[in-house]
Amino acid sequence: MPEQLLDQRPDIEKYFKISPDHLSAFSFTNIFAWKDFFQFDLKVIRNCLCVFAKNEIGCFLYLPPLGKNVTPEVIDECFHMMEDMNKGSGITRIENVSAKQLPLFPGKRFAHHKKGYEYCYYRDDIASLRGNPYKSKRSSYNQFVRNDKHDYLPYEKHMIDDCLGLYRHWAEDRIKVHSADIYGHMIRENEKVHALVLRHFQQLGLIGRVVTVNGKIKAYSFGYSVNENMFCILFEIADLRHKGLSVYMFREFCRDDALQAYKFINVMDDFEMENIRQTKMSYHPYVLLSSYVVTKEKD
Repeated sequence: MPEQLLDQRPDIEKYFKISPDHLSAFSFTNIFAWKDFFQFDLKVIRNCLCVFAKNEIGCFLYLPPLGKNVTPEVIDECFHMMEDMNKGSGITRIENVSAKQLPLFPGKRFAHHKKGYEYCYYRDDIASLRGNPYKSKRSSYNQFVRNDKHDYLPYEKHMIDDCLGLYRHWAEDRIKVHSADIYGHMIRENEKVHALVLRHFQQLGLIGRVVTVNGKIKAYSFGYSVNENMFCILFEIADLRHKGLSVYMFREFCRDDALQAYKFINVMDDFEMENIRQTKMSYHPYVLLSSYVVTKEKD
């Protein structure tokens, strides 16, 4: 039940404040968004919070242990618990380890595999779109503003059906263009994530915005605070038949009064999809945040 996990939010967020990071996974929202795909089991081991994720394949640690003093004993205990549950299946691992946390896992005992990058921008760069690097983005933005009668509005709960309808149309169009099985599977899975977040956005404390064109919702975006300097855009969907709408949505969200306190914007990873990588690189990220998977070397 969503309410059971929501009730645990204060306890989980206490540990995120102790162990802050810039990666998007270091947030209660990120955990909650995937609750339909994993059973999350929270255990406090030697004063560290350990977030185990389980499904029909097995169990892994969703994040490195969170706490003031993550000792080798904490990490060993986590691996022993996973190995007992997985019975040698090979799924035993720790996901979403940031570069600054790698020293917790010395190379002689652990293997590090780069999972990917998260794209991080200066919020002011996107809000202003100043300079020659953003010339084409300004052009797209201005094209949308000139050609479409639009409004930029806060998301409200009664908008859920229209947003999910937009998601389905967007998904159909994307699957036609990108036929790879893994991409189509990811898009279909993410409909559940969007529906869950749209229903519970208030309990999660998310910021959500929509863009209407001629009174109909044609784009929406939601995000959350990772830390006092970093805001994460969890997802953004735009009807690609409206030229420049995606640029408009991204820029207006970054200009929004609710985001003024944040210096950086994290738009998460590219799912190892080249078209997504190209789009995110076209906004000239300030930094690519590395994320790693850690496994234990065989004795």
